[in-house]
Amino acid sequence: MSVRFRPLLVLSIFCLAGTALAVELPSNLPKRKPGLWEMQMSGMGGQPQIMKLCVDEATDQTMYQMGAQMSGSMCSKYELSVKGNTVLADGVCSMPGPQGNITMTSHSETRFDGNTSYKTDGHIKYDPAVMGRSEATVTSTGRWVGACAAGQKPGDMVMPNGTVMNIKDMGGK
Repeated sequence: MSVRFRPLLVLSIFCLAGTALAVELPSNLPKRKPGLWEMQMSGMGGQPQIMKLCVDEATDQTMYQMGAQMSGSMCSKYELSVKGNTVLADGVCSMPGPQGNITMTSHSETRFDGNTSYKTDGHIKYDPAVMGRSEATVTSTGRWVGACAAGQKPGDMVMPNGTVMNIKDMGGK
């Protein structure tokens, strides 16, 4: 995957997640088990990106709030539904691009296996095309791997390059 394309992949995945988080969350939304989660994201060619995140209930709530803020300013359409262990999300979002705004139309399905793993399959269409691509398919999986590591606090995320940041700090909290 080209270095220039990686930020677009990350933004696309956040937009898929953000679309799901921008609406009022259903009370039957599946919950993740507190502890250390390993998340793998792939799409648009290239190697999968693996991150680890220390999660507790408050961290998930912070992520939901961040997604709502981001999507609220970028997306004109949100639809979210829960059917059994599957969360369906659809959105239409606009983001600035080098040649003007880019409209991203997304659909994702997240299937939970209890509270210890999930898989998201998403499809995004770009109008106009971005770097020659008008569509992308992204996949994200997550699995609970145990307790957070010694010294980790909820919200700590280890990026693919080893950089550690805290999700809560990104929201200015």
